[in-house]
Amino acid sequence: MPIAVIAVAIAGGACRGAAPPPAIRFLHTFGTEETKLFNATMAERGIAVEASLVPFARGRQVIGEILRARTDCPDLVRIDATWLPELVAGGLLVEPPAAMTARDWSPEAAALAQLDGVWWAAPQAVDGLLVVRDVATPAPASPSLSDLLAAAQAARTPARRYPLRVRVDGYWFVPWLRGEGGELAPGGIAGDIAVRAMTRFAALFGDVTPRPPPPGLEEPDENQSWANHEIAYWINGPWQFHPLGDPVRISVSPLAGAPRGGQLLVVPRCAKHPDDGWRLGDELTSPPIEIRFAEKFATVPTRNAALAGAPALSRAAYDALRGATMLPREPSTPLLFDDLQAALTAVVAGDASPEEAAAGVRRAWQRLTQRARP
Repeated sequence: MPIAVIAVAIAGGACRGAAPPPAIRFLHTFGTEETKLFNATMAERGIAVEASLVPFARGRQVIGEILRARTDCPDLVRIDATWLPELVAGGLLVEPPAAMTARDWSPEAAALAQLDGVWWAAPQAVDGLLVVRDVATPAPASPSLSDLLAAAQAARTPARRYPLRVRVDGYWFVPWLRGEGGELAPGGIAGDIAVRAMTRFAALFGDVTPRPPPPGLEEPDENQSWANHEIAYWINGPWQFHPLGDPVRISVSPLAGAPRGGQLLVVPRCAKHPDDGWRLGDELTSPPIEIRFAEKFATVPTRNAALAGAPALSRAAYDALRGATMLPREPSTPLLFDDLQAALTAVVAGDASPEEAAAGVRRAWQRLTQRARP
């Protein structure tokens, strides 16, 4: 080839430049507002991301199916911490690089990202149940359920007939189950543990807690009651702060027996670009981005440096959750809620006795355990 032609070819290649790197494929469970902030943050930082949303309610099933199929895998996935054991047991994840595990994670966040001492994830947020109250409302005398109930009864007025808010939900039931010496596990509801816990839990409704609204209306009903100052004490988590709109009004207290969880970033074994996945995970858990999410949503950061720079409400929620306990780190744990939810709904509605409901849950959980055995 003549020298002039070679020069033109080189010049043309220089003008075109190198091909841009492929966008990082990210499958996430962010809410609508969180997704907007994520997209804006990635655009500002010049990080090309091909993001897909899976609704949280279907996240465990959908993500598991995608990773087991191994045909259309993302580079990074955001999951609930309770889904981690199942994905690890299925051999579907790769371990993070040593540089990532050496970050300044809080102890609570680090515990979420590990199983039996082995790191599998980058922790993206810490959450769990705590007691939400107005800053003008005194804290219960202690984190115990009995002191919370006493405080709620003392806060009752003609205008505030039901000063305590609790959802008819298996996750919200955990403090009552643990208060009777039980646990969210097939062996944790033996004897009359679940019966006693269900009896105490159901007794709240119609007394200090209103009868539950129709399914799906819990959040708007609670938010309206909070806006009307009808709630003195509200068992909920950090995910509820943003919809309330006024973080200055919110104060939090710890709750005995509360479950602690969080959101994790994991890289699938089938990812085409695992290094890019961890690079995005490192970016999402960097202190500037964690602080930005905390300022917007009052989420609880996972890095010590981010906690130090986070708003007061995020730091208070972190302090309240430090005494909470993770749910059992077993693949079957997320599955236990389906039968427990139906049982609690029946007991609260008066359609089943605590004895009948507890017996049904024990049988269902036993079947789950048997199917899980090799």
